[in-house]
Amino acid sequence: MAETTKAEQPAAHEPKYTYPIPRTSPNEPPCQYAQLRTEEPVCPIALPTGHPAWLVTRYEDVKTVLADPRFSREALFRDGAPRAQLVEPDSSSLISMDPPRHSVLRNLTNREFSPRRAEAMRPRIQEIVDRLLDDMAEMTGPVDLNATLARPLALQVICELLGIPYEDQHLFGAWCDHFMSLTKYTAEEIVRSNTEMRNYIADLAAQKREKPGEDLLSKLVHSMDNEQTITHEELISTGVMFLLAGHDTTVTVTGGGAVLLLRNPEQLRLIQQDMSLMDQACEEIIRMVTPGDGTFIRITLEDVELSGTTIPANSAVIAPISAANRDDSVFENPDTFDVHRKDNKHIGFAYGTHFCAGSALARAEIQIAMKSLFTRFPDLRLHVDAEDLRWRMTAALGGYEEIPVIW
Repeated sequence: MAETTKAEQPAAHEPKYTYPIPRTSPNEPPCQYAQLRTEEPVCPIALPTGHPAWLVTRYEDVKTVLADPRFSREALFRDGAPRAQLVEPDSSSLISMDPPRHSVLRNLTNREFSPRRAEAMRPRIQEIVDRLLDDMAEMTGPVDLNATLARPLALQVICELLGIPYEDQHLFGAWCDHFMSLTKYTAEEIVRSNTEMRNYIADLAAQKREKPGEDLLSKLVHSMDNEQTITHEELISTGVMFLLAGHDTTVTVTGGGAVLLLRNPEQLRLIQQDMSLMDQACEEIIRMVTPGDGTFIRITLEDVELSGTTIPANSAVIAPISAANRDDSVFENPDTFDVHRKDNKHIGFAYGTHFCAGSALARAEIQIAMKSLFTRFPDLRLHVDAEDLRWRMTAALGGYEEIPVIW
């Protein structure tokens, strides 16, 4: 990972905002998105690094950016390409690739994250959730819902799937905090943390070679050694990506979902009266609580027109999923949490080539966690006013710093 330099911003590109746009409320995406969808759906902005970029906020435009091959992830590695973070992205990671290489590596991992595998894991997920809630019941409130439920659940599930010792979890928190940082740490701190994390995965892969299991890392080592379908660097990057992004996204949505339900007590009562509504409610949670929010920028390979604006070739484009999921041309009363919402066309798991590989597993975790939490603690409530919660503005995947609850 090399440190990137601040690019010269073209005179014609006058940024209206610097990304990420601050939230006026910790519980809602930036209020400017709604105005921009109407007045300037393709808006010039500046990235945290000072590089210029374009922000798109309409549902169809966001889908185009996420799926159209004219918007590239690999182009981030061209000389002088804009960056959203202080360090150069990892070129050997799935999230940095375009087809056809992306397709080859994605196929290696699809089986472990298939809907069938997620369904088979539900009993184990339920077991983990029940134990965590048992522990929570023994505590004296207030407790942080992230620390007691959302984070240990997501970490244990992804560790078991990857074949990573859960007892090493104390290492992952700091690594994840650095890896997902936009502005909180220096480039040197991020690079150092990334090196530690990659060395850890490399050592673990070497152990899997000697003593393989049924986990994903063991299978990737087999693919590298016997089929040459994945390189050593790609294997390490895949382990890093699934460990960090694979748990941090679920923490954000699980914690954010609990807050959303607690902020809408009339909707929560409907669910508690008819728990069959919870799966549908979880789709609303996924629509309204979005990790990442466009951090993974794309680069235009040619001039592209969106909503009447031409984005020049070699431009960075940010497509916030939270903006798309609040588009009133697609969703009726988009800012309203509605457990009865039908035909929910959210793109909470992204869209196109980089559609979330772990979507089925994440759904299972969120559904089981929400059902169990509000069954076990029917009078659960926030210990602070919702407006006093703190959103992680400096983290690429967002999420609440803490969610103090009592019952």
